[in-house]
Amino acid sequence: MSCFVVNDYHVNALVAWGLRHGAILGISPDALAGMLAGANRAAFAERYEGRYADEVSPYEGFDRSVDPSHLVPVAVVKACDCLDYQASDWTPWAESEACAHLAAIRAAALAMANNGRYLPDTDARSLPGYDACHWELQAFETFAHLPDPAAQAADRLAAALGDMTEPELAAIRSAMVAIAADRRAAELARGAA
Repeated sequence: MSCFVVNDYHVNALVAWGLRHGAILGISPDALAGMLAGANRAAFAERYEGRYADEVSPYEGFDRSVDPSHLVPVAVVKACDCLDYQASDWTPWAESEACAHLAAIRAAALAMANNGRYLPDTDARSLPGYDACHWELQAFETFAHLPDPAAQAADRLAAALGDMTEPELAAIRSAMVAIAADRRAAELARGAA
């Protein structure tokens, strides 16, 4: 099993996303980010018995300017899986407060990615877009590489209905994109209220 130290943006984005979506309770974002980064660094040190300690830069602290609004829930699920894997070499990880908070962030993202429905942890990889998401988050990611859910649904609908012309398929896609945009606007409006 290998281990690496995730970048500070990865930790900051997960904490910022969890804070924005109400998944962080009873702890400051600064403390949680420090705990997650510390657990990851402790796992790295334990895994490699301190051999690369001089190559690991210290965590710079929670960056309040990180905007997680571009992160789709499935990307957050995968990023949580990454951090969990990277911290799992630290002996007390599974019983740690940091692990419990990361699990709460992941659970919130998992529910959002599955339209609020329960999904057993073993099924997370079956979420649309999971494989397309990066293992480690980077500050420059826009997730434009993720498949368009409206186009995927339109293609499935077209396949179910049989042969369709390209204009008919384009009309279905346009309608589905409009519905998705209306739904996202309503979600944002509820979040702002």
